[in-house]
Amino acid sequence: MEKTTLSPAIILDRDGTLHRDTHYLIRFEDFEVLPGVEEALKILLEKGYRLFAATNQSGVARGMFPLEKVLELNTKIRGYFLEKGINIEDIAICPHHPEGSVSEYSRDCDCRKPKPGMLLDLARRHGLDLSRSYMVGDHPRDAKAGVVAGATGVLIHADSAGSVDNRERLKEFPSLLEFARAAEGV
Repeated sequence: MEKTTLSPAIILDRDGTLHRDTHYLIRFEDFEVLPGVEEALKILLEKGYRLFAATNQSGVARGMFPLEKVLELNTKIRGYFLEKGINIEDIAICPHHPEGSVSEYSRDCDCRKPKPGMLLDLARRHGLDLSRSYMVGDHPRDAKAGVVAGATGVLIHADSAGSVDNRERLKEFPSLLEFARAAEGV
């Protein structure tokens, strides 16, 4: 019997990490990639990482837009990056919020970051080794979800000094590009 090897991955928050956070982005026309993101993702691919995203989308639970619109937008975002030679293999979505107005999605769940559900699901479905992976985002909840899931959490923001303890599995970088340059190769 052949042993299956689990892959290391970079799991990225979507809004504010891959593109400018426009607060409930739903139209592709408003999608604007942040500076350095394309270069960073190419570096991470060259270093042997698989790329994924995990995004809280409480606008679904709040009745601002249907889940189908988020799925359509994610398909367009993946297509945009694929045209640049960057394969983001899957984008996991949490449409829930405990204070939502759409009953189907109005609940406390295990997938809304900082909980690890989306990351654990991606790992199970795609054969990922979370212990050799990173969860990268622009909010502490993103990095914390990574740590809770067993990955290394990475907090990205321009003024990163002192906002998160740089413990063994929680790191900070001023940009995604700086993280990509510093990340170890697989």
